[in-house]
Amino acid sequence: MTTRKNYMNAQAIFTFANHEQEMGEQMFRLDVTESEDKIIYNIIRSMFDMDNEDEREMISDIVKVSLCFSIEEEQLWELPVMKAFLARNGKYYFDEEQRDDVEASIKELLDSWKEEIV
Repeated sequence: MTTRKNYMNAQAIFTFANHEQEMGEQMFRLDVTESEDKIIYNIIRSMFDMDNEDEREMISDIVKVSLCFSIEEEQLWELPVMKAFLARNGKYYFDEEQRDDVEASIKELLDSWKEEIV
């Protein structure tokens, strides 16, 4: 079996403030030059159809994302971004009371579609 360089499978459980919990799964290529917030944002965004108004609204309604990665290349776990992911146990909280700087940045990116529509 051939390994595709830096490819990972992401599974996510999305918890929303006003919608039922949903799951998503996406294969993606890890850009080792990107920051944690951009990587997580890109993974989340890839699981939603941003051309669909209802899905755009849902992406802004996320209060928590629980992620799990499957990686064939073990050395990827040594990257700082992956260590940061592990330190969070794969959980990202977007409630104003719970989020840190990385989560605040991800939330800002998730809500940026609103500015694009105006």
